[in-house]
Amino acid sequence: MRTEFSKWLVRLPTLTGMARQQKNANGLYKISDLSRETGVPTGTIKFYLREGLLPPATLKTGRNMAYYDRTFVDRIRCIKELQQKRFLPLDVIKAILERDSDVISPHEVDTLLGLEGKFYEEIHYAPDHAPVAYDEIGARYGIGLAEVDYCIETGILTPVVRDGVRYFDGDDLRLLENFSAFRAAGFTYELMPYERTMPAYIEAVSKLVGEELKFFTRAVTGKVDDAQVPQLALSGVKLGEQLIGLLRRKLILRAIQDLRVDAQLDQHSQPSVESTGAKH
Repeated sequence: MRTEFSKWLVRLPTLTGMARQQKNANGLYKISDLSRETGVPTGTIKFYLREGLLPPATLKTGRNMAYYDRTFVDRIRCIKELQQKRFLPLDVIKAILERDSDVISPHEVDTLLGLEGKFYEEIHYAPDHAPVAYDEIGARYGIGLAEVDYCIETGILTPVVRDGVRYFDGDDLRLLENFSAFRAAGFTYELMPYERTMPAYIEAVSKLVGEELKFFTRAVTGKVDDAQVPQLALSGVKLGEQLIGLLRRKLILRAIQDLRVDAQLDQHSQPSVESTGAKH
């Protein structure tokens, strides 16, 4: 069953359809205008451009000056909807926008976008967390703004813009609390610089989430009643989080054990001092 959003989605042009040049800037947007129109920070829009979710600028008049047409506004709003409200990884979002049926079929897209209402609200809702402005992050969480900016640019944090002010809410605040707890526990920047650790987490979790979405949509599309899909998905998310936590703990213990065994084997393979001295 197609939602209003999915009907609007299929009318958006693909990257190929957007890739056209215009000779003047009349009616076009600067990147700051795109941010104001969509509520998405300029750093996040630049990240979308780097990741190929958006095509090159409609018009470039210099090395650092570019203009964008109206289709960019619609596409950015769509990416924001899919990422912030539907929690889809960027590779799946790109496949949906480009109609890449090798990654996800149109029927599976309809199933995914049909997960409206209670499912998304319950996953994202944080009743005890009032929105926090960007400028308040340092004082509240003890996290440097350079780290916050990095997380925004890589899509880990997705602030919303209201009246020109960037705010974080929902799971973004939980992430910030987690980052703060890591620092308080002694995992300082010198021990674990975020530029080195974050990409590993992003890559691993994004790949897992992409596979989970494929498993789920292919399992339920055409086989489960539409009314039952949201509750089934919600149960799957909660149980999946438990499964991941338990598996991770078990695999960490196994990896530690393997390291201990390897160390013992290395120790036994080294000639002892006595045997070395006896040869002389």
